[in-house]
Amino acid sequence: MTTRPKAAGQPADGDALAAALRGWDDARLLNLLTDRPDLSSPAPSSVTAMITRAGSRASVSRALAHLDAPTLTVAEALVVADEGAGVPAARLAALLGTDVTGYLQRLLDIALATGDLDGARPVPALAEAIGPHPLGLGPSLSDLPVNLADGWPTTNRALTAVLAKAPPGPVRMLEALTWGPPLGTVTNDIPPAARWLLDAHVLYRIAPTQLVLPREVALAARGGRLVRELRTEPPLPAATSRPPATVAAETVRVAEEAMHAVGLVLDAWTKDPPAVLRSGGLGVRDLRQVASALEASSARAAFVVELAGMLGLLGHFHDVDGSVWAPVAEAEDWREEPMPTRWARTVRAWLDSPRTPWLAGSRTDKGVLRAALEPDLERAWASPLRRRVLESVRAWPEHAVPDAAAVHAHVAWHTARAAPPLSAVQAILDEAATLGLTGAGALGEPSRLLLDGAGEKELATAFARDLPPSVDEIFVQGDLSGIVPGRPSAALAALLATSTDVESRGAALTVRFTATSIRRALDSGLTAQALLDRLREVSRTPLPQPLEYLIADTARTHGQVRVGSARAFLRSDDARALTAVLADARLAHLGLRLIAPTVLAAQASAHDVADALRAAGIAPLLEGADGELLVLSSRAVRAARPVSGAATPSPTAAPLAEVVALMHAGEERARRLLTERAAQPDLTDPGRSVDLLRAAAAHGTDVDLVMAGPSGRTERRRVRPVSVDGGRVRVRDLSRDSEITVAVHRIAAVRPVGPAPN
Repeated sequence: MTTRPKAAGQPADGDALAAALRGWDDARLLNLLTDRPDLSSPAPSSVTAMITRAGSRASVSRALAHLDAPTLTVAEALVVADEGAGVPAARLAALLGTDVTGYLQRLLDIALATGDLDGARPVPALAEAIGPHPLGLGPSLSDLPVNLADGWPTTNRALTAVLAKAPPGPVRMLEALTWGPPLGTVTNDIPPAARWLLDAHVLYRIAPTQLVLPREVALAARGGRLVRELRTEPPLPAATSRPPATVAAETVRVAEEAMHAVGLVLDAWTKDPPAVLRSGGLGVRDLRQVASALEASSARAAFVVELAGMLGLLGHFHDVDGSVWAPVAEAEDWREEPMPTRWARTVRAWLDSPRTPWLAGSRTDKGVLRAALEPDLERAWASPLRRRVLESVRAWPEHAVPDAAAVHAHVAWHTARAAPPLSAVQAILDEAATLGLTGAGALGEPSRLLLDGAGEKELATAFARDLPPSVDEIFVQGDLSGIVPGRPSAALAALLATSTDVESRGAALTVRFTATSIRRALDSGLTAQALLDRLREVSRTPLPQPLEYLIADTARTHGQVRVGSARAFLRSDDARALTAVLADARLAHLGLRLIAPTVLAAQASAHDVADALRAAGIAPLLEGADGELLVLSSRAVRAARPVSGAATPSPTAAPLAEVVALMHAGEERARRLLTERAAQPDLTDPGRSVDLLRAAAAHGTDVDLVMAGPSGRTERRRVRPVSVDGGRVRVRDLSRDSEITVAVHRIAAVRPVGPAPN
């Protein structure tokens, strides 16, 4: 199988591709643009422009990157077997040991080959894109400066006869090169095994330290086969399986945790938004604070904040101190949606997002640390890879748990030339597990609907079916802990969020009442009695005395000092309390001064004063101008609009159909223009120019003369030819009213004024 000149009568390779694509109907062109998106982006101006792009090496390389392993093998085999007259599918089947009709048809459909199943040829750029060693084969003997009469063993019988005399070393070396790569590197002192193969005309020395196994010899060693085996099915090793109930329970459990984690980030950044780095990302210290709040690793914290960004819930808020990350107004709407709806929105945003959260914390080629939320984490391949990984998991039997290596091998089979790294596949599996798309490693039923293109409502409904019923009760224990035996209802979750600290989540929720959590409930506007009443309503057991004492003691000290605005003032019925505040060095920055035995004035705002007092261990209450108590809460910071990590929608059938129509319209315009130009005389032809000048001189008519001036630039003059003699033309320049003589070789064009003289 050597490269030979094209058979007589065969069209040029580029012409064959053009002729093939020009004969395709709109439906087939539409399929081509769908399979090879780069051909339609940007939209080509005509069919000719699309054909040129389709035949380019860059476009062919992109198409190869999306081929599965057997189709790529057939493409390489077509390059190897091509001898100029077309390769039938039966010939490829004999070389590869199995029927390849479907794979060859695929190459024809995506314009990587021309012809038909009875005689296909690779497009010219295919061999270039594949590289110099298709299927691990080296160059042909005809492409090497060798003497074929030297007895190169190009048949299996001849090679067997040569190797029968070989010691073990050369045989092992040949076995290492047979299936590729065909190149071997040696030192200047060639080892004995390589020297033996060189002397036997099995290897060829292409450089002082580089040896190559010629293609014909390699095929002889392979027994005429191009590959050991053509794997027509992706690898699908056995995997353990999980009970359906376990998968469903685990998916909803981790999904709830993920939604809760996003909510915590939104709450925290509403009160204390972190700064935006100059790179547009989140600082390492701020990420560590998120990790601490979530009690998770930095990698998980980065994923959670990225998830909020994918949902479009984060944006930049600009103030005098610079830009900060803050939730947008829509974040509150997301928080108020039912949990199944939030989950459906979240997983859809994740699947379609170009963000790569797992790269946060890694470094660029220049050693720069990548930060979470920065624009550099966007990759066009992220969303397709997420879908491909989940589709690979779905290829196993339902509720099976394939490991990351098995999933990676399955993904690599589908994109043999552009297989993703194992780390990316592992990261996507981890993200899917964090979101509840997989439970205990197995794909859940809602996840299968997601891959099938289900809408958010259908996804939410499927998720809700697996969601256990909510509970409205808590078991409060004497050690100030509480246990919710299941998933708390929205009302119970809101109460516990303000009055308790979460200790653990799982099948049951464990919380603990502390002085800080009780103070948080009182800060939210609840009185001690109201809090006790609410807790008695939801508690399955009588409230223990320690909890009642804790609430009473906290309420007794809560609000002893009330803060108002003067810019701010502090007042208390206990003058000694204000004296202690005034004497506290930690509060000196507030600019406090005593204006009455029970009143202090401050130079700071009411919120800043309240924050400082709380940091000093004093529990103040906020008082309005009318003396009424106000709910003490942190100021919410909201961004104007989200910084989105959503993907740009891919072209749909309708726009691609428009592209096809535009290509045809452009082709028609180009054809019409060529026809018009062909009908016009070539006014730049020297012979035609001389004839026009002679006719104009004979009839005394004017012409526009385009000629090269003294500086080399072209000049246009309106002249009346007088005579044409040999290589010179004498004309009268009408604008200058003078005669000039012009050499014919300086004349670029002659255009008649009005009807051209005969």
